[in-house]
Amino acid sequence: MAVIPYNRVVDVSLTRNDAFPSRRGFGTQLIITTESVSGKVDTTTRTKLYASIEEVVADWATTTSAYKAALSAFSQNPRPTQIKIGHVLDDSTMTTAELAAQLDLLEAYDNDWYFLTIAANLRDVAATAAILTWTQARNKLAIVDSNDEETTDPADTTSLAAANKGNFDRAGVFFHSNTALYPAASLAGYMQTRDFDDAGTAYTAAFKNLPGIAADNISSADLTAVTGFTPGEGQSESAGHMANAYIDIGGRNFTVYGSTLTANVFLDEIHATDWIIARTEEEALGIMLNNARIPFDDGGMQMLAGSVRTVMQVAGRAGLIAMDINQETGEYEAAVEITVPSVFSVPESQRKARIAPAIQCRFRYAGAVHYTTIRYQMAF
Repeated sequence: MAVIPYNRVVDVSLTRNDAFPSRRGFGTQLIITTESVSGKVDTTTRTKLYASIEEVVADWATTTSAYKAALSAFSQNPRPTQIKIGHVLDDSTMTTAELAAQLDLLEAYDNDWYFLTIAANLRDVAATAAILTWTQARNKLAIVDSNDEETTDPADTTSLAAANKGNFDRAGVFFHSNTALYPAASLAGYMQTRDFDDAGTAYTAAFKNLPGIAADNISSADLTAVTGFTPGEGQSESAGHMANAYIDIGGRNFTVYGSTLTANVFLDEIHATDWIIARTEEEALGIMLNNARIPFDDGGMQMLAGSVRTVMQVAGRAGLIAMDINQETGEYEAAVEITVPSVFSVPESQRKARIAPAIQCRFRYAGAVHYTTIRYQMAF
C-alpha cells in the first residue's frame, strides 16, 4: 500500500541558527620567558597550554622562572582553568625592537590568549619596555613585574613605571622588592577567573589576596611614590609612578590599586571594555549571518540594536553596569541609554551604500570604591 507523504497537505521545515561567530576568550594568561624546553616550548613551538601545575612540572624544572610564575598563577583560589607559557628568543643583548619582533612571531603562532605576564628573566631589562608598546596596539592586557627599587623614589625617571607612566593604559607594572616572587602572574591568575559572561563577575584588581606572595615591606611615602595614589585625591603622575604594590594593612595582605600606567585608569575597566566590544561585534555579526537580510528601515535598525541590548543585559548581570534609581518609579535600574537613529538621519547616498547610521549606547560603568571617608559626630 502506498504511503502518501505529509508534504501533500503540510510543508514543515526547520532552519537552525548556527552561523554564529566564535566567541573570543578573555580567560587565558600567557607567561613569556626566554627559557625553552626542546620540542615543548621553543623557537618552533612558541606556546603550550597547561591545565594544571602538574602538567607544567612535566615539562619545566621547578628551578625555572616559567615554572615559578605558573605556580603563582595556579595558586589562586579558585584557580584558573588554564595558562600558557610562551618562548621569546634572547641573544643576551636583546633590544626593544628585537623583543617586539619576537612578540610578533609568538602572536602569529598563537593569538588565543588575553593576559600577558613575564618570567623573571625579562624583568627590568632594556627590552622590557617593548611589551608596553606592543600590548598598547592590541586587545591584550599586560601586567609586568618590576623589582627596581628606584620605583619607590617619587623623583625617579628611569624605572619601568616611572619612564612610561601616562603613556599606556593597556599595561600595569607590579612593583615588589622580592625578586623571587611573581605577583603579576598571581594577580592575572585571579583576573582570569572573572568571566563577564557569568553573573556577578565584575571585580576590581585592588584589595586582592595573592596566595604565596609576601606583603612588601614598604613605607607610606614609598607606597605613594610607587602607586601615585594620595588618599582622598586619587592618582597623579606628580605624586608617583602608577605601579601596583602588595601591602599589609590590619594584618591582611592585599593588592593596591589595580591600576594601569595611566592615572585613574584601572585594569578591570580595560578588561571590561575589551569584553563589551568583542561581544557586541560577535552579536552584531551573528544577526547579519542568521538573517536573510537586515532591511534598511527603522525595523532593521532595531534588529541591529538588539546586539547592544543583549550585551548590556549580560553586562548588567555581570555587575559591570551601575544601578541608578529611577526617579519616577523609585526602583534601581541599569544606567543604560540606547539611541537608535532613524534611517533618514543619514543622507540618501549613505543609504545607497548600505551603511547604517550609528547606534549610540551610553552607560555608566559600575567601577569600584578604592577609598572611603567616614565621619562621626558624638553629641551629649
